[in-house]
Amino acid sequence: MGDNGLYYIYASSAGRSPGDNVYVLTEGSPADLFVASLNDDKVIILSSQPNPTSGFDSTDTTIKWVQQLDSTATGSVTTDNTGKIESFELQFMQPWPLTFSSASDVLLLTFGPSSGGGDRIPPPGINSAGQSLTLGLQTAGISGITIRDLYVNSEDAGMVDYLPEDLLNMAVSLPSPEQGDPKRNALWYYPDAAVAKRVAMRLQFQAAGFDPLQAILGTVLKGLTIKSTDVIFSKDMILVETQSGEEPVFQGSIALQANSSVKGDGSNDPEVPTTIGIDMRESLISLAFKFESTDSLTGVIRWIASLIGDDTLESLIDELLSKDESGTKLFSTPILRRMELTLETQDPNDTKLSDFSIDIEVPANFGTTSNSNPVVFLISYVWDRITGGFGRLTGQLWNDFNLSGDQDLLPHEESWTILQPITQSPAESIDITALIPGQTVDSIPETLPSQIKVAFISLTQSSFDIRCSLVAIPPPPSSAPQPYLGEVTLEASFDWGQSKSFALNVFVSAGIEPSQDSEDALPATLQGSLSYNSATREWNFTASLNGLYASTLAEFFDDASKDHIGPLLSSIEISELTVQYKYTKGPSGTSSGSEFTISGDLLIAGLSLELDFKYVNGDFTFSAVVTPQDNLATVGQILEGALGSDIELPDFIYNTQIVSDNEDAFRIDVVKRSTSFFFLAQLNIANVHIDFVQMHNTSWDAKTPSKRLIKVALGGFGGIPLELPLIGSINQPLDELYFIWVQDPPQQGTAPGKGTGLTRLDLDEFNSGLPDDPILVKDKIKPDLQTPKDLLLAAGCHLGVIIHSNTGVRSCLLDYGFMRPSASGTNVSREGETDDGSPSAQAPYKKMTGPLSISNVGLKYKDKMIVVMFDATFQLGPLGFSLIGFSLGFYFTSLDELPSVTPAILGLAASYDQPPLTISGVMQHGNTGTLDYYAGGMVVGWQPYQFEAAGFYGTVMVSGGSGFTSIFIFAKLNGPLATLGFAEIKSLCGGFGYNSSVRYPTVDEVYDFPFIASSALSNSNNALEVLQKLFDPSASGWFKPLDKTYWLAVGLGVGAFQMLVIDAVVVVQFGSAIKLGIFAIATADIPTPASSFKLAHAELGISAVADFDYGTLKIDAQLSPRSYILDPNCHLTGGFGLYSWFDAPHADESLLGQFVFTLGGYHQAFKVPVGYPNPPRLGISWNLGGGLTVSGQAYFAITPKSCMAGGHLHAAFYAGPLSAWFDAFADFLINYKPFYFNMQAGLSVGVGFSIDIWFIHIRISVEIGARLYLWGPPIAGRVHVDFWIVGFDINFGSDVSRNEAVSLLEFYQLVLQSQVGTSLSAFAKGNLPMATQTDDESIAVQEPVDVRIAKNEGHNFLAQSGLLNPQDQPEREQNEHWTVRAGSFSFVVECKMAINAVKNDPAGGTILTHDDVYSTPMKLTSPLNSTVTVVIQQDGVSTPDDGWQYDKYLSGLPRALWSKYDPKTDPRTSGNNISDLLNNDKGVSTLMGGVLITAPKPTMAPDPFPPYVVADADLQRLLSERPFPTMATANDGWAPAPPLTEAPEDQYNAVHDAWAEPSLGTGDDGSRGFVGILAESFKWRLVEDLKSIASIPERLNQKFKDLYVAAPLLTKS
Repeated sequence: MGDNGLYYIYASSAGRSPGDNVYVLTEGSPADLFVASLNDDKVIILSSQPNPTSGFDSTDTTIKWVQQLDSTATGSVTTDNTGKIESFELQFMQPWPLTFSSASDVLLLTFGPSSGGGDRIPPPGINSAGQSLTLGLQTAGISGITIRDLYVNSEDAGMVDYLPEDLLNMAVSLPSPEQGDPKRNALWYYPDAAVAKRVAMRLQFQAAGFDPLQAILGTVLKGLTIKSTDVIFSKDMILVETQSGEEPVFQGSIALQANSSVKGDGSNDPEVPTTIGIDMRESLISLAFKFESTDSLTGVIRWIASLIGDDTLESLIDELLSKDESGTKLFSTPILRRMELTLETQDPNDTKLSDFSIDIEVPANFGTTSNSNPVVFLISYVWDRITGGFGRLTGQLWNDFNLSGDQDLLPHEESWTILQPITQSPAESIDITALIPGQTVDSIPETLPSQIKVAFISLTQSSFDIRCSLVAIPPPPSSAPQPYLGEVTLEASFDWGQSKSFALNVFVSAGIEPSQDSEDALPATLQGSLSYNSATREWNFTASLNGLYASTLAEFFDDASKDHIGPLLSSIEISELTVQYKYTKGPSGTSSGSEFTISGDLLIAGLSLELDFKYVNGDFTFSAVVTPQDNLATVGQILEGALGSDIELPDFIYNTQIVSDNEDAFRIDVVKRSTSFFFLAQLNIANVHIDFVQMHNTSWDAKTPSKRLIKVALGGFGGIPLELPLIGSINQPLDELYFIWVQDPPQQGTAPGKGTGLTRLDLDEFNSGLPDDPILVKDKIKPDLQTPKDLLLAAGCHLGVIIHSNTGVRSCLLDYGFMRPSASGTNVSREGETDDGSPSAQAPYKKMTGPLSISNVGLKYKDKMIVVMFDATFQLGPLGFSLIGFSLGFYFTSLDELPSVTPAILGLAASYDQPPLTISGVMQHGNTGTLDYYAGGMVVGWQPYQFEAAGFYGTVMVSGGSGFTSIFIFAKLNGPLATLGFAEIKSLCGGFGYNSSVRYPTVDEVYDFPFIASSALSNSNNALEVLQKLFDPSASGWFKPLDKTYWLAVGLGVGAFQMLVIDAVVVVQFGSAIKLGIFAIATADIPTPASSFKLAHAELGISAVADFDYGTLKIDAQLSPRSYILDPNCHLTGGFGLYSWFDAPHADESLLGQFVFTLGGYHQAFKVPVGYPNPPRLGISWNLGGGLTVSGQAYFAITPKSCMAGGHLHAAFYAGPLSAWFDAFADFLINYKPFYFNMQAGLSVGVGFSIDIWFIHIRISVEIGARLYLWGPPIAGRVHVDFWIVGFDINFGSDVSRNEAVSLLEFYQLVLQSQVGTSLSAFAKGNLPMATQTDDESIAVQEPVDVRIAKNEGHNFLAQSGLLNPQDQPEREQNEHWTVRAGSFSFVVECKMAINAVKNDPAGGTILTHDDVYSTPMKLTSPLNSTVTVVIQQDGVSTPDDGWQYDKYLSGLPRALWSKYDPKTDPRTSGNNISDLLNNDKGVSTLMGGVLITAPKPTMAPDPFPPYVVADADLQRLLSERPFPTMATANDGWAPAPPLTEAPEDQYNAVHDAWAEPSLGTGDDGSRGFVGILAESFKWRLVEDLKSIASIPERLNQKFKDLYVAAPLLTKS
């Protein structure tokens, strides 16, 4: 804290340390907690150190908040000699002079002493939780004010318009506090804004008289006598959030407290003293009577009875409170506690009694045992002027009381609002066994608590009723499984004198929450009652379950089973179930559920299944069979109804219909095996049997999803005869085909479809439930490696091929998985079912069928068809043929019909091999859904020539468009073609593409580029393989269809000097952008390629690509690992890269202006940015034999920040136990300007010898080395010598750096890359002043040098648009005048020096500004003022042209020249720190490098004539000879007809039937004919195809009732 005289009291949590003017409160003390909640800084700020008192400083938030009440308010804090807070004090002047203090003596006067005589509020007035500060009124002495003033100052001024003037003008006063008369005049401060920051003030004024009040109340309430009156003033200030932020809101109230008495009109009626709290509102007066005497009941009842004229009131209350049952009086002596009464004052001249209620405390003689505390009820009698009384008493169990006695310490509590029972030690609950007077409730169920804490009682002249609310107890494990009942309502009643025949019912309306994994988010409703038979003393529970899914039934299984049963039943819907429980009394006296029966109907896809679910003695049976009916449902609908919508089945299975005409059609069971729970469903369709099994292992976690399996044998598959073109008749060669669907949702943290499915252990368990038809899979794991956790069936759909051995043994040949779960874990919509992209599965399968020889078989599910693929060949003489894409497509419409078979052959490959002539070719047709193409290739060889050609033609379908056609052609001729002196042309190649793109290779891929890699193509003996290498639809393919993109390629191969071979190609791709590439491979063999001994062999791949769309120029070259020199073991490596980034439409702005050149990479510590080339080191590696190896590496690189170079040499010799080595290296790092270098070099020589004696190994080695570290200028360095066991350093040179900041002239020369004599021309007559560096490192500006300026030395003028070439002079000379088009002309004035401002008038201000310009070589920490002034004016005109538009022209400039100087990154001044030079992440600064100037916009010539509106000029008024015809009345037949019946189900069925089978007729006389006539009328094509779909849409047909929230209406006719 600064020394400003202030004093700070901090909470311990503020993190402050004590000091001279800082006091830190004791941690956890009430004051500490209170101060922590005051403000964010947790501090009280005082104007000075307390001695012992100090006032709040004006900056303190507490006094600021209090001043919202009174802007002149002040405050202070008093501390003891240790700094501990003793009290707070606040002084107000408005609306009255008041002083509040939390000193202990003031609080004692305000609230009085505690029952023990001590302080009720300990100093300094803060409660123990630190939530509030209480201050008592210390001084007041206010008089001369009226009740009207109190209403005005309490923010309740509106009430003065509704109260009598006599009352408003009553004088009141506020005397100072007196000993023994606590008035509770206080101020409360609650500082925590998280709850509600507020200040509350309460003042109790004394009224000088009470006659006006007596006149108001006594007129209506005859017998009421007021003896004294006080007025209670309350005002709150609360911090609330408003639209304009946090603001204080004020609210207040005025209440009157009258010490009075009431007396009935009878002469013997007693007078009863009372305290009345009076609240006056606009149209009513509320009175609350508080009675402290225990014998007030009779007098008050007689008084109130006289007011309402009811002579029976006293006898009614007395009779009901004096009832006895079975010889026991229900209640003890009643005590009147409170009466609330309301007067209606809407008519000031006719005040009426509106209503009243009487609250009576009565101890009860039931609901508890003899040794327990008494049960107390607070019983009320309620009356209103309209309905009168209801002849009954109502009340509730009185147990929500506060016996602390400190309620009056709160600001809004008054004597008439605080009500506590007089009965000593009242009971907090009612014992359920003694709930009925004189009777005992026996055998209470274990799920009901024995004690009741919420009870309501009603007494009438005929009956006793009690209604209780209680929370059920979760059922114990020993009881029959049952859901938790939650909050229940208990009702018991009897007629007076018949308590033995009481009725007791526990009404249950509980929501059974679905499991967390259930798709249904709404809870089911359990409604019923648990009834007690008072005669037999037995309990029975009967309830109904509504609106639930079968997974909710898991609550009726035991704890060990429910978590596993829930996932099995998660999607089955239930309309309504009936539940019946039987209870058995146990040895403890309570009863528990021993067994239950649940019956009802399960609903699956519109089919009703009768459920039988029983639990007896720990065992359960759960089964459901379909009820015979005429409803139809498909397999898919049934499985969706049973499992939910997350199943994925092929259409031919999904759409197969089931007729529920017998119980065998559909059945489900839930059974428990030793380790798993199974949900079994069986479907029978004709001769097809479908098994569905769902399993949940008992060892799994409850949240682990169940595993599911559907198994269908596809009948009618084997032995189908086929007729193939050119081949003839063959029999379908496979024996059986089956379908399996597996669902195993991935657990959290597992990618969908990855590693999920059925393991070997799972299959064994599933097969235990399917003994007659076990699941056969293709087990690819060797027997000795098999484990129970092996994944054998992945999640998704499977097609399996079953073959029979000669002995009839069935085995799985092939398992094909498809329609796998998507990456998001969800399945696609049924409308989108098609080829899911899963690769086909293949397996070897040798079989002859007809002339075909089959070697492999494969499976694929595509276009809703099962496709069986074969590798098949046949021979015709010397010609060999291979069928490409030979497949049989089996289209199943449903399981009960034989499939249709569609043979397909996608292409044909042929070969002829009779040297010297070889011919091979292939033609293939393909369709990927979005691409329909034809591709072909041919290779013709006649030694020594080989011709290769390939072509592609395809149509690409684009979503939302008509698509486009793509073509490319490639051809290459290898062989000796022409000799040109020392060179020979050995190959030619070329190609072009239309709506096609070619992928440019990286330098690593040049060897595989089709235009260059002739050896790869020439050596291919398979024409299909050649074609696939050229066209591959994957991301690695070379050619791709691409709309509006074209390419052209030309290349040749040249051999020279019988030692050099170059294959090169030029590729240009154009369309929306231009991309140019040059690719080559240069191979050199010395002396010749055919020589048996070669001195050198080098292969160099070259790639140069200029992308004018993304603004990159990338040139790479790299040696092949096959390169060597002198010896094949002497390998050569290395590469280089030259990259540059320039401005382009899609250029990366973060790289603009950057460049890099590297040979062999970079400094080992350089952080290579993303996108930079990273070639391998230039190197040599030579194994000379005899244990001697030599290797070396070198590199050189230039970046926008630095230059680097280095090398490394290593030699090693190994001869048995003897070894020796030699290492040398050097690394250079150079900064441009100011010049700086950093060099490391080292030399190391060593020898070692190994000795092995038995199992002991000893290694002896000696090494000597030295490292040189050199930097400068000035030159300095260090030599480190390391000799085996000792090392030392030798330092030399001077570390004192000079200020090498360049002058402005030198920097200008550096930027322009020019000589001194040329650059001096810019420093002419003030255009650019000379600058030198002084000793204090500031820049001194000298007089300008008077020299002649070279024209355009520092600027370039570039036309951007509108430049024209004259027809008479198409070639343009440098600096020649431009001919431009004025409407679109724009040009750039490019400045070689970066600028930060632009002017268009030398005497005017700047029109454009940009970021500051700095110079790193000049070591500038303050910006340069670099301004370009451009004046445009016409020849012969002395004033500049107006209207030209100026915009910034930004450029990326090297930060090594154009960044703010930072000594921390300067290695010369930061201790040889070179980290910045090795980090090129921010190698470029974006600065203003010029100005873009656009010609003035054309303006329209002024037009003196107004616009001519053609439409208005031709407007004429036409009078019709006849009036317009009247509107025709619509035919009433189009109006909706009322529903057929009141049942929505009937209306749904009627609309569905009318839509599915319209009453138009059949065939062409019906809906088909209507659609055909409509299509012909509109001249639509494919009329017959449209007629074939003239029916209700399939999805609407399946889910008609789900898609319409209400049944539609039909028209009347």
